[in-house]
Amino acid sequence: MITLHMRIGVSTFVMQGGKSGVAAYIRNLLRFLQEEDAENTYDLLMARDEADLIPLTNPNFEKRLYSPVISKPLLNLVWHNMGLPQKKYDVLHIPSYRRIPLLKRTKVVATVHDLAAFSVDGKYDRARMFFNREIVPSMIRNADHVIAVSHATKDDLVRLVGYPEKKISVIYSGIDHTLFRPTSKDEARRKLALLHGLEKPFFTYVSRLEHPAKNHVCLIEAFERFKLENDSAHQLVFAGADWNGADAIRARAAESPVKGDIVFLGFVPIQTLPLLYSGCDLMIYPSLFEGFGFPIVEALACGAPVACSNTSSMRELAGDLLPTFDPSSADELFRTMETVVSKGWSAEARARGMELARTYDWRKTARRIMEVYESMV
Repeated sequence: MITLHMRIGVSTFVMQGGKSGVAAYIRNLLRFLQEEDAENTYDLLMARDEADLIPLTNPNFEKRLYSPVISKPLLNLVWHNMGLPQKKYDVLHIPSYRRIPLLKRTKVVATVHDLAAFSVDGKYDRARMFFNREIVPSMIRNADHVIAVSHATKDDLVRLVGYPEKKISVIYSGIDHTLFRPTSKDEARRKLALLHGLEKPFFTYVSRLEHPAKNHVCLIEAFERFKLENDSAHQLVFAGADWNGADAIRARAAESPVKGDIVFLGFVPIQTLPLLYSGCDLMIYPSLFEGFGFPIVEALACGAPVACSNTSSMRELAGDLLPTFDPSSADELFRTMETVVSKGWSAEARARGMELARTYDWRKTARRIMEVYESMV
């Protein structure tokens, strides 16, 4: 595919120890770029303490390791403008748009995952909200080309940032289909009982604990009503690391009349996620805003029933297949949970969901991004 020999730099900072969606994006993209690109030379610019997160399988890929100190947000911004050896590269890929250099000395491709700060008040603290709303748009406009992970994100780039539509490529992320595949519900629950003591039927929400953006509190309210009105044995299982506002989520759960059936697993290894998806009665995703929403596609690939919010990219992923709801309405979340449990998830819906999930393929993503690199030279 690639006919030009290019030297490409990829900044892998902001992986946050591998526990974020951006980290999943960076790790999987680099895994499949190594499999697909035998022509070009890549430098992976990394913090030394995260070097093990990205294995090297292609001799044309090399790690450039830096002190973990420069991972701190303010220092990292300065480093991307003053310390990063931009001129060494024909193309520099910044997979997190919050690090696009304003002092640009080579062609820059940036991935924009979402512009959630414009849509979710209180997404971050006051300083970071100012940074995202007032500074980041100028950074994005400085990129030579932008990869948007959904059409919803592309629309936001044009509407909110004023970025030229002709310089945006919508390239969906993929999932690891060797990992995310169905396991029988009985087998998944047997393993989850051994790993986490989960012995009852359950709903799950796979997301970091972030308040208010991920909307856990509204889901807890809906779950309370479901339990109390249906005399149900179901548990609500949260899988994700603590993030901004996690204390508020845990405090709300602690005062719930059904607190004994609200389970916090914390961050779980990625190998456990297919068990949660295969074993659940519903993977419910009530986030207020998403640029893509990996768990939706991962759960579908495992044959799970899925319902999600009717906002941003989630509406795009759901299409006419998944039940959706207004994430601000605990009543709609409750009714969705009740409907899915009472009606079940048909074999046809399961097959359609798995077929849809197969279209999200990292190999395809890597090839399309290689085409973007080539177009820059």
